[in-house]
Amino acid sequence: MIPVFLISNKPFTGRNFLTLGLALNLKDKGFKIGYVKTIGKLPLKKEDKIIDEEALFIKYLLELKEPADIVSPFVFSYEAQYKLFKGEPLDAEQKIINAISCQKDKDIVFVITGDTIFEGYSLGINAIHLIEKLNGKGLIVQTWNGETSIDDILGIKDLLGEKFLGAVINKVPSEYYIFVKETIIPYLKDKGIKIFGIFKREKLLEAVTIRTLLEIVNGKIICEEEKLDELVENYLVGAMDPESAFRYFLRVPNKAVITGVSRTDIQILALETSTKCLILTGGLLPSETVINRAKTQGVPIIATTLDTFTVVDKIEKLMGKAMIKEKAKALKSKEIVAKEFDLDGFLNFLFIDK
Repeated sequence: MIPVFLISNKPFTGRNFLTLGLALNLKDKGFKIGYVKTIGKLPLKKEDKIIDEEALFIKYLLELKEPADIVSPFVFSYEAQYKLFKGEPLDAEQKIINAISCQKDKDIVFVITGDTIFEGYSLGINAIHLIEKLNGKGLIVQTWNGETSIDDILGIKDLLGEKFLGAVINKVPSEYYIFVKETIIPYLKDKGIKIFGIFKREKLLEAVTIRTLLEIVNGKIICEEEKLDELVENYLVGAMDPESAFRYFLRVPNKAVITGVSRTDIQILALETSTKCLILTGGLLPSETVINRAKTQGVPIIATTLDTFTVVDKIEKLMGKAMIKEKAKALKSKEIVAKEFDLDGFLNFLFIDK
């Protein structure tokens, strides 16, 4: 059994996306795969235990037989935080070591650590410490943010030393893809860094459900409640004249349109384009004309008492940072990894070269 730690120095780099894609493809090849998330942040009560909701989803999707508290051995809840600052024992390190060590029948156990290499340091469960303790290997998952991305990769490589496997560069904007592939990758290879994959930014993987949007705006669903689990990839604000708005709406697919409840003209135009839901601000109900049109088009309407600026701010902070909790995203990750990740090179590097 080889523990492979997917690490980065920033949150939301796509480590669970890569884990799912790798695990699903490796299972198809006959490998026995395990999974552990060391620091849970989405507490969920399951069988009288507090576990991480995202880890539980991955357990079920990968059809893992291990108990939930093995895939999610430690959740950093408010209670855990209180105990930490009071100096009470949490045994986080031992729980994680046990969770990984008990999966000796696996070929590879993918381990997701904190959002940065230092997260969990106060608990003795930061990435570098656990890799050393468990004789694991570190695979960097890095989003493309210019030269700082290179700094993170080079710095983590030096910190890991012989435990370093290689890197994946994720969420590369289309306009930078050729530059990264033809300039950055050769530079990193010259530094002794194996790059197993370069992934373009993928809208579907950054999408959120209409249900999530409903929750974050503290809204009320007006119609088409059965569509709440559909995914929204983009959002637009309808605050211009109708002619400009229509051209604007036509260019952006699979979107949520945010506008004031009084802008009936904008709402009707949005419903004539690829709109997944309407979010109406101002706290009042939309007109019957809009409701009936939305029902005909199968588009949910959310009404919220928040103002447009606040709604946009909340959605902007959410997009691109959604947890993987939908099967469509998992299957997309499998497809992307199969196409863009050097799986054979990864296996050779993991089992033979190293």
